[in-house]
Amino acid sequence: MRDSLIPGFIFVVAIAACAKPSMVASNPSPVGIPSVAGERALQTEAAVRTREARLQRLDDVSLPLLRHGQALCRHEVSHYGFRYLALEEVDDEAERDAYRKLFGVGERPTIIGVTSGGGAQRAGLAPGDVIVGLGGVDVPSGTQGSVEIALQLVQRRTGEPLPVVVRRGRDSVTLEITAERGCDFPIHLSPSDEINASADGRWIEVNAGLLRFAESDEELQLVIAHEMAHNTIGHSALGREYERLRGMRGAVRDAAAAATGGVAPPGEFSRAQEREADYVGMYYLARAGIDTRGAARFWRRMAAEDAAGIRDRRDATHPAYPERFLFLEEVHVEIARKRDAGEPLIPDRVLMRFQAPSTVPRDRRGVAPPSLTTRRE
Repeated sequence: MRDSLIPGFIFVVAIAACAKPSMVASNPSPVGIPSVAGERALQTEAAVRTREARLQRLDDVSLPLLRHGQALCRHEVSHYGFRYLALEEVDDEAERDAYRKLFGVGERPTIIGVTSGGGAQRAGLAPGDVIVGLGGVDVPSGTQGSVEIALQLVQRRTGEPLPVVVRRGRDSVTLEITAERGCDFPIHLSPSDEINASADGRWIEVNAGLLRFAESDEELQLVIAHEMAHNTIGHSALGREYERLRGMRGAVRDAAAAATGGVAPPGEFSRAQEREADYVGMYYLARAGIDTRGAARFWRRMAAEDAAGIRDRRDATHPAYPERFLFLEEVHVEIARKRDAGEPLIPDRVLMRFQAPSTVPRDRRGVAPPSLTTRRE
């Protein structure tokens, strides 16, 4: 019997020996292999980094439009050109760790973004600077500190230098930021993957999908300028609230969106309004020194994404892409003619709408735009 047991004993030992390596491989955190918690932290860092990079891009491309669009927009505000954050304002623990690691954010409000060409950059403010004083007032830690900063910025008089004291490493640095006036259109980032942007008469929201789709900053500026034009003209001013933004359709929504009788359903703009915003938006671009020559080509790329938008449906709320392309080409020619003649880059229809000239502008065929002549505000 002893002899008959020996082979079985050897067999069991062999199984145990073979099983040992697989047990080591199943260890959730061996040397060199990250744990689930570690991988989650890495992915959270990547998400925070991506979000802040998109916000930085929005700030950078929007500032020239806001800065040079004052002759067109009705409301202005001081732009200082920096973003700040205190850890207390971040609810998720993993995100707090990410902001601490990536931007050095602590209990006091910390600079996490500086707009290219803005007042903060000219003054020498940099990401990672901890704000300890602003306008001669000590800045407390936490959310209260961020609120104090916001109050100081709002109360500042136009053109008055803003003294700011920051902690940079072990040093204390005092800087002076001079704000610049620009259109008061707060621009926000939506995580939506839809290739779209929205306006509600006061705010502008740009989807992450549009940021990925736009091949150049000029394409992104075209869409932002279009949404600024919606707000400028007042398309969204009647009864629209910011909470309804998610249900709105903006510059690049499906050109064949369902509609009846040419009347835009709630949250949508009509074909005439889209055409007006295309027109005024081109002037925002031109005034910011952005070449309008290639603006129309954006719609060719959109047509490749949305073939339904190529067809000219009379019941659609948005112009068809070919129509939009040709119209923007015409507006480019109009702007070039004004520039060559030394005329101010002011869209005739904005003048008519807000300054009420005695004569209604006519198009090249001598026909007054019907959507403009019948509007009452």
